[in-house]
Amino acid sequence: MKKWNLTSALTVLMGLSAVAATGLAATTQRVAAADKTLRIAVPFGPKSSAPDPRARQNGWLSNRAGVSETLIGLGHDMTMQPRLAETFQNVSPTEWRLVLRSDVRFHDGTPMTAEDVKASFEKLDIEGHPGHNPRLSRLLGIESITVEGDNALLFKTRKPNSAFLWSLTEPSAAVMKEGTEELPLIGTGPFVFVSAETDKSYETRKFADYWGGEPKLDRIVMDALSDPSVAKLALQAGDVDLVTNYPEPDFAALKEAGDGQLFSNPTTRLFFFQVRTADGPLANKALRQAVSLGLDRDTIVVASLSGVGGEKANSIFPASMASWANKNLTLDYDPVKAAALLDEAGIKDTNGDGNRELNGEEITLKLRSYEGRAALRPTLEITQALLQQIGIKAEIAMGEYDANNEALKAGEIDMHLQAWGTAPQGDPDYFPSTLAESGVSYNFSGYANPELDALLAKGRENFDDEVRKSHYDRVQEIINEDLPLIPVFHKTQVSVGNGKVEGYAIHPAETYLVTPDLDLVD
Repeated sequence: MKKWNLTSALTVLMGLSAVAATGLAATTQRVAAADKTLRIAVPFGPKSSAPDPRARQNGWLSNRAGVSETLIGLGHDMTMQPRLAETFQNVSPTEWRLVLRSDVRFHDGTPMTAEDVKASFEKLDIEGHPGHNPRLSRLLGIESITVEGDNALLFKTRKPNSAFLWSLTEPSAAVMKEGTEELPLIGTGPFVFVSAETDKSYETRKFADYWGGEPKLDRIVMDALSDPSVAKLALQAGDVDLVTNYPEPDFAALKEAGDGQLFSNPTTRLFFFQVRTADGPLANKALRQAVSLGLDRDTIVVASLSGVGGEKANSIFPASMASWANKNLTLDYDPVKAAALLDEAGIKDTNGDGNRELNGEEITLKLRSYEGRAALRPTLEITQALLQQIGIKAEIAMGEYDANNEALKAGEIDMHLQAWGTAPQGDPDYFPSTLAESGVSYNFSGYANPELDALLAKGRENFDDEVRKSHYDRVQEIINEDLPLIPVFHKTQVSVGNGKVEGYAIHPAETYLVTPDLDLVD
C-alpha cells in the first residue's frame, strides 16, 4: 500500500511518463481481472439467512453453489462416483464401509476426519438443530456409525437398504462442521458461504485450499429470480451472466436465429400433478383416470416448452432412465374414453351446462402451481382448457410452493402441479417413497396402498437389481393406475449465458452446478 501511495504522489508531483502510465494501467487491469464474480439467475433462493444444507431442501442450493459436498457423488452418466469418500463398499446387508479422502479441509482450514463425518450425520436426528432432517434420516435408516481410525467409517442400517449408498448422494446428506459467527456454514466445497438473503440471493467466495484444486472464480452470486422472463431481462441488461432456467419460447427463438450462448440437456425432472385422493372429488378413482386421459401431453409439451424443453411422460421415470423406466407403460390422450369412463361412473352433466356433476354437485377442481419454472403456468392453463373439453370445470391459480402443499394436505385444493427431479440420487426409490408411500412427509395426497408400500420396502431390502427392477416396474404400474401422481412431461433444462461463461454443464439430476472449472472469460 505504501508503494501505491508513493507512486500516486510521484504522479502528482512529477508526472508519469507514457511507459509508466501503460504499466500502471496494466497493473490495474490485472487486479480487476483477478476479481472474477459470476452472477447466476436461479429460480429459487435460500429459505433463511444461514440455510443448513442438511435441512429441508437447502442442500440442493448449497450443493449447486459449491459450498457443501456429499460422501458420494453422481456422474453425468448417473453412476455413483467417489466424492468425499474415496472408496465405499457393502460388507453385509446392513453394513457399509466408507474410506474418506485424506486431503479434505473444511472452510475453517481444519482437516475433515471420520469423527467430523459421524458428528455431521448425527445432527439429522436432533430436533431443533438447524440440520434436523427426518425425511433423509428415514431414507438412510442409520442404526449406528462406527469410526475406524481417522479416515474410515462403518455405517450400520436398521434393516437392509439397497438404496443406502444412493441416498448418500442426495445433497441433504452434506458433510458439515458446526458453524460459527464468522462462518455460519462450514462445508468442504470449492466455495465458501458468505451470506444469504431469504428468497433473494446466495453469495460465496472461492476456497483456495479446496481438495479438487483452486477455483477459477473469486466470487459467485446466485440471484433468485422466480419469473423466467425477469431472469431473461436481467441477462440482457448485463445484471447476470447466466440464467439456468431460461424461458423455453425465448430459447427456441435464440436457437432458431443462431444467437446466444445456449446450453441444454435432458434431465430426470418430471412435471406432474399431485392429487388429493383421501377426500374431495378426486377420491373418486374414475375421475382421476378421466383427468389423466383428458390430458393431451404432446400438445402441452409443444405449447409450454416450444419444442425445446422436454417429452411427454408415460410414467414417473423418463425413457432415458433405461435401468429403471417401465417401458411397457403409456399415458394416453383419449377424451372419448375419458367421457365414457365418467358416464359409466355416473359423473354426468345432467343440466346441460357443460359441467359434470358428482353426487349431485357440479365438479369444480381447484388446481394450483407456483412461479419459478416457466412451463408451469402455461401447463396449468392448458390443463384447464383440456379438462373443460371432457366436462370437468377447473379453477386455476398460482401460489407459493409450500402454501400449495399445505392446501393440498388440508383438502383445500385438489391438484398441485409441480416439477421434481425423479432420481436426484440415481436410484428409483426416492421419488415414489417420498411422495406416494403411506404416511411419508411429502405424501400430501393422503394416498395409501398396501401393495405399493410393500413393493417399496422390498425394493429397498433387495440387492439384486433385476429383482428390484421388477418391484419398481410394478410401482410404476400402480401409480399409473391409481394416479395419486399424474405425470405430464419430462423436462429438458435450457440455460443461456452471456457468451463469457466457461466450464458450465447441465447435470441430468440438476443437483450440481458450480465446480472449480466454472469460469468467466472475455
